[in-house]
Amino acid sequence: MNSSIAKMAKRSKTAIIAFKIYDNWRIKRAANRGVAETLHGSTHSHKALADSLDYINVQYADYLQYGNLTPESLRGKRIFELGFGDNIGVALKFLAIGAARAVCLDKFYSKRNAEQERKIYLALRETLSYEEQRRFDSAIDLTNGIDLNPEKLKCIYGSNVEDTTELPEAEPFDFTISRGAIQDIYDPGPAFDAMDRLLAPGGVALHKIDLSDQGMFRDHNMNPLTFLTVSEPVYRLMALGSGKPNRKLKSYYEQKLTDLGYDTRFLITSVVGRGGKGDLHPHKEIITKGIQYTDANLDYVKQIRPSLAEEFRHLSDEELLIDGIFVVARKC
Repeated sequence: MNSSIAKMAKRSKTAIIAFKIYDNWRIKRAANRGVAETLHGSTHSHKALADSLDYINVQYADYLQYGNLTPESLRGKRIFELGFGDNIGVALKFLAIGAARAVCLDKFYSKRNAEQERKIYLALRETLSYEEQRRFDSAIDLTNGIDLNPEKLKCIYGSNVEDTTELPEAEPFDFTISRGAIQDIYDPGPAFDAMDRLLAPGGVALHKIDLSDQGMFRDHNMNPLTFLTVSEPVYRLMALGSGKPNRKLKSYYEQKLTDLGYDTRFLITSVVGRGGKGDLHPHKEIITKGIQYTDANLDYVKQIRPSLAEEFRHLSDEELLIDGIFVVARKC
């Protein structure tokens, strides 16, 4: 049945909606039965070893570059990573550079090959200096598998950040980080509230957030903003609880972090219609027509505007054009 519906879903918007409603129900039913394992977040399962290392190093470099951090500024610090998927390589990089502890949390357990995962960490270790390897080894033992030292590195599965009881607020973090995770939380407000409680005064939040449909309609040769035309009650049936995009756009995150009292900087990572061109590098605080986008990009917005769901009709063309953001927020 799953295969038949998936094939039908390639033909029309209505079929895609029907399939996503079914898929959402299937995922939630599995979760309610205690089956938390999923392909969602399985980033490294189809990557070559070198590509996995590149992916980890790019993530780590992004946090340093856009967070205006240095290795020295991370030493002795506590890191909380939300939505780490099938790999803790970024957390290990932070620990190797001198962070005191890292805690990683994910609602889902992403399917993975344990031996492949171990090989990634062994290869990552080989890229480090002697002193960094020493710190790395204090967090993880790869002798006969993957054995974490919970005093240095802890992974929590199967819980939302706002619901877990394994993150004592008496031990606040200096950094909260995520990449491609926030957009999968249908209502991210409580998650931000929880991370705010976990973050020490003066601490920094670094979140890369995908604002696209993640291929929901775009991969079927439809306007990439088609997911914003679905009414809220129907979209809720498609997405709530299964890690599909939450349709929260840049202004939502700006308002939420302002309400929490953060000093923020928002960088634009992508715009609608870039296709296979990837992110804007470097990320931009402001996008300019003729440089970061053209009339061809705006055409996607103009074509879809008459069909937008009510909650998106008031948004400017520029906001609808923004496909991804990198948030840098300091707790005042």
